Amino acid sequence: MSWDLYFANLGRVLRITGCPEVVDALRQALPGWSVEVFDAKGESPAIKLWRERDGYRQYSPELPRGLRLGTPVEAACSLIADLVAAYTEHHPELIGLHCASVEIDGRLVVFPASHRAGKSTLTAAFAAAGYKVFGDDVLALTAEGLGQGLGIAPRLRLPLPAGLAAEMVSFVQQYTGPADTRYSYLVPPAGNLAHHGETRPLGAVVLLARDAGITTPQLSRLAPGDGLLQLLCQNFAHDAPSELLVERLLPLMEDTPCLLLHYSEPLAAVEAVQAALREPSLLAVPCARDEEPVSAPSPRCMGDEPWMPGATVLEYSLEEELFLVEASDGAIHRLNPSGRLVWQLLRQESLSAAELAELLSEYYAQPLEEVLADVQELLGRLANVGLVRSVATSGAATVTLAQP
Repeated sequence: MSWDLYFANLGRVLRITGCPEVVDALRQALPGWSVEVFDAKGESPAIKLWRERDGYRQYSPELPRGLRLGTPVEAACSLIADLVAAYTEHHPELIGLHCASVEIDGRLVVFPASHRAGKSTLTAAFAAAGYKVFGDDVLALTAEGLGQGLGIAPRLRLPLPAGLAAEMVSFVQQYTGPADTRYSYLVPPAGNLAHHGETRPLGAVVLLARDAGITTPQLSRLAPGDGLLQLLCQNFAHDAPSELLVERLLPLMEDTPCLLLHYSEPLAAVEAVQAALREPSLLAVPCARDEEPVSAPSPRCMGDEPWMPGATVLEYSLEEELFLVEASDGAIHRLNPSGRLVWQLLRQESLSAAELAELLSEYYAQPLEEVLADVQELLGRLANVGLVRSVATSGAATVTLAQP
């Protein structure tokens, strides 16, 4: 027997054949998203799944060659991924963010995805503490800048991490939904999971750093650019122009604090986050994020040759930092305050590393030799990605500043 599934705000997009256990698992994993099930009729929708031997086979626009799935929970996980893709495609005004999100004092605290940082477990801890969860993996961002829940239950990786507080383990056991040996859905009690389409304004972006050696959670402020860069990297709008993403996300980060949370035990982290947001004086002093490693060392730009901008870009300011979006391919570059100053000077006139160093040395009251080395390194990095080029090799070429 086959069933067609109709989802609120999306419609008939899924047909499941011969496996009612998958229908049950999917509905339990979507407690906040209204789903109606009817006997299949007419042409099959774009997403389809049927029984294949001792497992299942799924096809969709995202999986044109099909995908073999072993358990009902594995099938539900895969189907939800396709449903999210279909939902964001059906609503192009939305940007899908890859993050966890919870409501604190009427605003959303967003935790961008980071490899094995424990965002799903932390989301479960917020639910155990009585907070409303908007999602552990996906949050839709409306054109008005509001975060929108999709009604998807958090999914925990099994086994659970060692060292969890006893009350959290008890909560997870009490509200466990569909599960297999790898994953378990957590279906919070009524009121603890946002309904599909429910919205809240953003209140903070918190980057996660899980550290087993931390005994007391630590929160510190980050530059807004750290939050913007994470959200730019963790979104599902792969076909959207980079400048559109920056224009949508940048105004949010102008008014949204960005924090870094070092933690080990999730429930303790929950208490630290809510306390810091309600009393900002509890935050540690601002800290700098470690820079991402580069794939190859950038050569220093030596000599006295003058340099000029080498690409047509869109410029976006965020406090003292500058984000550049290349008009040609949408590549995004982030400049710190000193990098921004160098860029602005080069936009005014072509300058050599030595000339730039003299200007910055005077401006920052720093030794010329140290500033020169930093400027040479910066120009090398900018040249590597094509943002600057030597006037000697540019001929009569000119550079254009695109209009945002």
